[in-house]
Amino acid sequence: RQMCIRDRDNTGINQTTVTGDFFPLGENNEWNYNVISTNNNDNSSADFTDNLVVDSENGTNYTLSVNNGAIANGTMTNFLVSGDLSATETQLTSTGSFVIPIDGVSTIEIPFSNAKFYDTAANINEVIFNTNGNLNQDIESIPIDITYTLKTTQLENLDNYSVDGTSYENVTSSRISIELGMSTTIDIGPISQTLSIIDEQNVLTITSYYADGVGLILANANTSFELNQSTLDLLAQGGVDISELPTSIDIDNDQVLDSYTVN
Repeated sequence: RQMCIRDRDNTGINQTTVTGDFFPLGENNEWNYNVISTNNNDNSSADFTDNLVVDSENGTNYTLSVNNGAIANGTMTNFLVSGDLSATETQLTSTGSFVIPIDGVSTIEIPFSNAKFYDTAANINEVIFNTNGNLNQDIESIPIDITYTLKTTQLENLDNYSVDGTSYENVTSSRISIELGMSTTIDIGPISQTLSIIDEQNVLTITSYYADGVGLILANANTSFELNQSTLDLLAQGGVDISELPTSIDIDNDQVLDSYTVN
């Protein structure tokens, strides 16, 4: 299977605008994906499937559902069902919120408005969407301050592209990334000290490919982070239990289009 395709190293390259129906949003359109999730920390992997369906239409906005209302197995599928979608001949945009798939902190929910998932009129490596903010929540009874940046970068428009033995014409590609930082403030005697739990780092990257008249044909995602070990040691000395948080994560999530019906 052609599962793990990484970005070409093109920086600041102009490209010709292409047009097409790169994500057909007709009601009842559906896509079936094979999904492989690989834990790079222990080299384990698991196979899943996703059934993605255009569920409803409201003017120019559409909502999608996956697996008859169950959870999405593909990381990019999760993004696609996390908001109201709207498409033009050059852009796919969404308004909603995305829950970062990190065990133990699954309630980190990042809102976005008119986020572009691709823009075929943009140049290679041009940032086409960027939003950032702060969240506050308790994890294991610890008050946590979270900073985030959600960004989409346009990649190449391609005349043709092959995935899993199938060749597609007029394809566009893009990359979604999330940077995240987490900190907490604790009292050490009379002094309050802010400690970094996750140093600001890229925790999620998704590279996606969309074909004219078809939709999403391939998405390669990686979720990874490391907790600050010095902070973990200090919290442990203070009797704080954060055992539910994994100290590091490195998971690839790759989904390939298996079949589709577009009206």
